[in-house]
Amino acid sequence: MQCPKCGTENPDKAHICNVCGLVFKNGGGEKPASKPKISRLAIASFVFSFLSVLLFFLAGIITSIILGIMSISQISKSGGKLKGKSFAIAGITISVFLTLTFFLWSIDAAPVPDDYTISDIRSASPQYRQSYELLSSLADQEENLVDAPAIGLSAQDVNTIERVSNVFKEGNYSQITEVIKENAEGIRSTWTNAKKARDIVNELDRFPEIADLTEPNLCDETNFHKNLILLMHLYEAFAYLQNEQGNSPDAVNELIKFDSVFRKLSINARFTITKVVCFSILATDIITANSITNSPHASQESLELLTKHFTPLTDEQISMRNSIIFDYLACKNELTKFSRDLKPKYTSSSPVKLNSTLRLCKNCCDKSIAIEENRQEIKELTVWPTIYPNIPVTFDSNGRVPRYYLIYNPIGSLMAVILMPDMKVFERKTKHRVYEDLLQIVFNKRLGKEVSLKARAYSDRYIIDKEKKKIFSPGPDGKIDTKDDIELMINPEVLKLTD
Repeated sequence: MQCPKCGTENPDKAHICNVCGLVFKNGGGEKPASKPKISRLAIASFVFSFLSVLLFFLAGIITSIILGIMSISQISKSGGKLKGKSFAIAGITISVFLTLTFFLWSIDAAPVPDDYTISDIRSASPQYRQSYELLSSLADQEENLVDAPAIGLSAQDVNTIERVSNVFKEGNYSQITEVIKENAEGIRSTWTNAKKARDIVNELDRFPEIADLTEPNLCDETNFHKNLILLMHLYEAFAYLQNEQGNSPDAVNELIKFDSVFRKLSINARFTITKVVCFSILATDIITANSITNSPHASQESLELLTKHFTPLTDEQISMRNSIIFDYLACKNELTKFSRDLKPKYTSSSPVKLNSTLRLCKNCCDKSIAIEENRQEIKELTVWPTIYPNIPVTFDSNGRVPRYYLIYNPIGSLMAVILMPDMKVFERKTKHRVYEDLLQIVFNKRLGKEVSLKARAYSDRYIIDKEKKKIFSPGPDGKIDTKDDIELMINPEVLKLTD
C-alpha cells in the first residue's frame, strides 16, 4: 500500500505509514483520485454530426444521435470518471437540426394538377395513320450513313446534292446558274435514283392530312429528318434545272407537290425538330418559288400556279402549340425515368424532386403557349411544397434558375434546363412570315400590281436594293446587311424595277 502523503510503500494491512506516521483510514491508504476522461462516444457523436454538416449524410446524422444518447448515459453512470456531455449534446443538437433540415429539403411539391396528355395535341384523323407509316419509311435504319438507302440515294448522289445546295445558300443568280449547268447530269441522275422517295411524296400528297404519331420519348425519336432535308435540296435543284431548261411547269408542279406535303405535316408535327424541319423546307420552297418567279424563262402558267399555291400559311400550320406540349410530355417521360433510376432502394423519395421539376417545366410550357396565343397572363403553378413560401421561380435569359431553387432541387434544375427546348425557335415563325411577305411582294411586282412594303417585324418597311439585287428585312438584330437579314434575290429587269 502506498502512502498518499509521502509515497512510501507499506504492507497491505498497515494502519500507519512507517515513515511519516500517517494513519490510514479503514486499515488502508487513500488512493489519489484519477482525472475523469472524455467519453469516446461523445467525441464520436460530435464528429459524426460535424461530418454530416459537411456531407449532409443521413446515416451520419442518425449515427451521431445514437452515439450522443449512449455517451450521455455512459457519462451519467461513470461516477465522474467520464466527461464530455457538452460534446454529446452538441452532436445531438446539430444532428436534430440537420434531420429537420433534411426532412424539409426532401419534401417534393404536389403532383401537377390537370396535366397535359397526348390528347391535348392536335392529331390527324385515325383514317390517315398510313400517312405516318409512309413518312417513317423515309428514315434509314442506321444513323451517320454516307448514303441514304431509304430514299434510294448513293453516297455520290448525296455528295451532288450537298455540293449544289451549298451554292444555293451563298451564291447569286449567275453562280447558281453555273453550278446547275455543271451538275445537270448529276442532278438528273440523282432525281432518277430517288424514285422511291418521290413515289412516297406523291402518295403522301394524296392524303388530306398527314399524321405524326411519334411517341413522346426523346430516345426513340424517328430519324427521318436528315433524309427530308436531302429531299428538300433535291427538289430545289431539280426545280432550278427544269426552269433553266425551259420546263418551268414541270419544275413548279414538282415543287408544289413537295411543298403541299409539308404544309399538311406542319399542322400535326409533334417534336420541335419536326416543326423546325417543316419551317426549313417551306422557307426553302419559298426561295425556290421566288427564283422561278424572277426567271425570264418562267411561263405565265407557272406564275399562275405559284401565286395560287404559295399563299401565307394558316395559323394552324405555323402554330408551335403542338410542339410545345409534345416536348413537355417527352421531357416528363425522361424526368420520370431518371427519377425512378436515381431513387435509392427501400425509400419513397428521389433526389430529382420530380413534381417540382415538372411544375417548373409546365410553367415554361404554359408561358410559351401564352406567347403563341397572344395572351398576357397565365396562372403559374408553385414549384414548392405546400409548407414552403411561394417564391416565384423562372428561367433567366441564360436558361438558369435562381440559386435558392438550385439548392432545393439541384438535379431537377439541371435536368429541366437540359430538356426544355430553346425558346429561340419562335423566331423561326416570325422569319417565315417575313419570307411570305417578301414573296408576295415579288409576285405582285412580277404581275405588275401595286405593292406595300410595310414590314411586320424588325423594321418599319421592307427594303428593295436594286443594286445588290435583293429584297430584304433586317433580322432580329435590326441592322441592315448583316448575317441575320431575311432576304430574297430579285431580278430587277424581270420585275421591272430598273426605272
